[in-house]
Amino acid sequence: MPLSSNGSAGFRAWPPETGCRGLLAGALLLTTVTACAADEPAPRAPVKGVSSVSELVLPFDAYKTTPEQRAVLGNAHNHLVVQCMRKQGITIDPPAEDAAAIAAVDPGNSRRYGVADIEAAKTYGYHLARPPSPDTTGAWAGKLPKPARHRLYGTAADRGCLDRATLTLDKGSTKADWPWLALQDSLTLEQAAKDPSVTAAAKRWETCMGQAGHSYPAPEAAIADGRWDLDKPDVSEDEKQTATADTTCKWSSGLVAAWFAADAELQRAVVRDNPDRFAALRDNLKQRLARASALLTEHEGGQVR
Repeated sequence: MPLSSNGSAGFRAWPPETGCRGLLAGALLLTTVTACAADEPAPRAPVKGVSSVSELVLPFDAYKTTPEQRAVLGNAHNHLVVQCMRKQGITIDPPAEDAAAIAAVDPGNSRRYGVADIEAAKTYGYHLARPPSPDTTGAWAGKLPKPARHRLYGTAADRGCLDRATLTLDKGSTKADWPWLALQDSLTLEQAAKDPSVTAAAKRWETCMGQAGHSYPAPEAAIADGRWDLDKPDVSEDEKQTATADTTCKWSSGLVAAWFAADAELQRAVVRDNPDRFAALRDNLKQRLARASALLTEHEGGQVR
């Protein structure tokens, strides 16, 4: 999945497979599915609904952590790690997790269907409008002496302080299958791309781009154009213009609206058909947040120093 391996393309990745049933990435899937669905009934009329990235709120989002919640969990985890390392005679000082900083590097669903924010495209082209989320643990842990890193990360036979802190926060919480939710999140995106309304919108997108002077068979091809390097910070005017046309065509063709509508419908069905799983996810998060908040209230007034 070259376009989604570093998140720069804005499409989700999932396990690859071959043929028309393959779990392909983002817009590449649209090209394959269009061919596979050639004999299907005529697609529905263009979908009308969402008109901006701020409206791209999906059913699964209610079960995911917000930046504020991630900051609480992260700071509580850091505090437990500090305590664990202190018991072994090692002093560490991890930076505090800040909700605003976390929100600043979180694109939410604005890149779920490829570039969809017209204003961001005008400035950043196909590059991420926000910098990639930093590996905050690696940033400070990498500066520790080797013996300290050993205590922090541990081994297969002897858990380190990072794992022990996680276990402490999870202790007593309802068992929940978060990897299952992540898988379903990818699958609804992939399955929604097969909807006739989405494949029809992808064709309209292609026509729209051609009229704007850009010949691409699918959105992924536009992002993958060798003229821009998404691993480097430089954004050319050509890239900005192409990405702006791409994003404009995504909305005018109804591609974002159709994909979102099909995606949301599938997610609602998954929630409806798995009430126990989602209840467990909700309870698990609620319990971990309660434990983390209590810990931060008890120690240092909610700040990890």
